[in-house]
Amino acid sequence: MVEPKQATKHRRLRSHSRMKATTKTQAAVSMAIIASIATAGLARGFNIVSTASRQRGFFPSIPLHFRGGASSSTSFHCNSSFTLASQRVEGATMERTDELNNDIEEAARSCMPLHRSLAITGSLPPPKSFGGIPYLDTTSLSEKHSHRVIFVLGGPGAGKGTQSERIVDTYKCVHLSVGELLRSGAEKEGYEHADLVKECLVKGNIVPVEVSLGLLRIAMDEKAKEASANREGYGSRIFLVDGFPRNFDNINGWMKHMPSYTAVLGALVYNCPMEVLEKRIMSRAETSGRSDDNLESARKRFNTFQRETEPVVKALERAEQLQNDEFGDSQLKIVNIDGTGSVEDVWGLTRSAMDAYVKNDVLTANTKLLQEEGGSVDDVSNAKVEIDNGVTAVVTYDRKVGDEVAKECRTWTHGPAGWTCASLDKESLNFEHNNRT
Repeated sequence: MVEPKQATKHRRLRSHSRMKATTKTQAAVSMAIIASIATAGLARGFNIVSTASRQRGFFPSIPLHFRGGASSSTSFHCNSSFTLASQRVEGATMERTDELNNDIEEAARSCMPLHRSLAITGSLPPPKSFGGIPYLDTTSLSEKHSHRVIFVLGGPGAGKGTQSERIVDTYKCVHLSVGELLRSGAEKEGYEHADLVKECLVKGNIVPVEVSLGLLRIAMDEKAKEASANREGYGSRIFLVDGFPRNFDNINGWMKHMPSYTAVLGALVYNCPMEVLEKRIMSRAETSGRSDDNLESARKRFNTFQRETEPVVKALERAEQLQNDEFGDSQLKIVNIDGTGSVEDVWGLTRSAMDAYVKNDVLTANTKLLQEEGGSVDDVSNAKVEIDNGVTAVVTYDRKVGDEVAKECRTWTHGPAGWTCASLDKESLNFEHNNRT
């Protein structure tokens, strides 16, 4: 029997209405699921991953990730329910960014002497000038037997270990890894906290920062005594503290326990993107034998570095800026080094940074010698410093004594007593001076 046209029309309209109702129901369910995912993400919290930008100031861009999930950069244009969820996500991002920036500012200011008797740079006075070259007078460090410290920071595979080995070989520094000190401390006979350290390492717990810094100080004291006891080696040595500070708790612990015994000259920060680090780590895994040389572990360590250590670097950079604003120059020097090049390329950048740190002791020694001779740095101009192979330096400058003007060239060598003058060459500039006048 053929269905009448009017009945067919009504049937089609009823079918269309049911399809629309089903579509609306599915859409509502989909939006409810999306909203619940967003709400669950807010309840669990977010991973805030900072960019690798090295500009001073605060984080310019912070992508959002759910823990264990994908990036939230995908845009949805649905209905008001998801818009509200997105607004909550954006609000949480801004709140977390503000909180992180406040933490950075607070940590930076805690490193300044305005809030404490000593800054992170210990007893170092504001920068001085030697013939036009800014430098730090390290006399107080030698008198108080304070240790010179440079932090070495960077992601896994960024080159910290390789470059530290070269620094130690060239500049006769001492390389100290907090992790290695903890492992050796756990097995050290007679060490009062050995059981505590061993328990923390076995259970994977964080060792109290006071214990870590105590081991670090013991190691620095022992190394410093070697030169004075044996009259061999090198005095006034710089200690490379590898992988520290990792987070704000480390900075707070350092400021509480270390400024009386140390002066942080700055930090070497090796920057390298994740894709380059992955290739290096997989190549290193072929021979290293390290259990953590695998992609999964490397990515976790890199995320930890971004989440916890990069904000610390920002705080140190901010402290440098605050010192520069107060003194016209900074005692603290944070050097960001591009770690993507070859070992030799990165070494060239590292040497330039280390030369700038070493010159402080060289110019301090030169100033002291001038004063012992009855001279003054006020009589010095046109100074230049060249560091050769880390343990030899040449300082040249014009010096006026009475009506006499001479160019002096002093060669300095690094030994058990620190930097000592090995030779002095003088060349009279009176004829040239008289012609100019």
